[in-house]
Amino acid sequence: MTRHDVIKDYRVREILEAARTVLGRFGIEGTTIDRTAKEAGIGKGTIYLYFQAKDDLVHAAILEGIRALNAEMVRADNSSLKPIERLRHLIQVGFRVLVSNEDFLRTFILGNSLQIEPDSPRGREYIELYRQHLDWLAARIQEGIDKGAVRAIDPQFAATMLSEMMTASLRRRVLGITSTPIEEDADKVVELFLQGVQAAH
Repeated sequence: MTRHDVIKDYRVREILEAARTVLGRFGIEGTTIDRTAKEAGIGKGTIYLYFQAKDDLVHAAILEGIRALNAEMVRADNSSLKPIERLRHLIQVGFRVLVSNEDFLRTFILGNSLQIEPDSPRGREYIELYRQHLDWLAARIQEGIDKGAVRAIDPQFAATMLSEMMTASLRRRVLGITSTPIEEDADKVVELFLQGVQAAH
């Protein structure tokens, strides 16, 4: 990698980080080149060197934000734990990651302006990132199945439901339906996911 490439990579990451902050603060409609440039402390002409239009910038910022969330989850994984404890740990970590990025995620939870056409190149990029996350989570569930700690179930389906449970819990917080401590919400999802709703016989 040349010095020019290093500088370009740094500048793009700096711009995307600023764009994610602006997205969290103003939503997709309120995210502008001007606001992003101000947040990054650069001239807007610099942004146009790397992104032709606002849509390109927003798309790249959202993808980079999702990648960062996924990577944070993977880094926090603890493979030394037993399967059920590992799942419990991942759910608790997942909540911390979601809440620490609540402003950014608010864009998806409250806004309807993110229109994703599944068959478009951009739509396929979003879907691929979502699938990568689910595949990774499903692999953790499959390990539990293989070790007899989790009952036989479609791990992809279970991973999807777990991911949606966590997102739904964050939606309740963003909408002001609840203000319970995040640890309490995490514990409730752990209990519901691992034990279900059926009363013990």
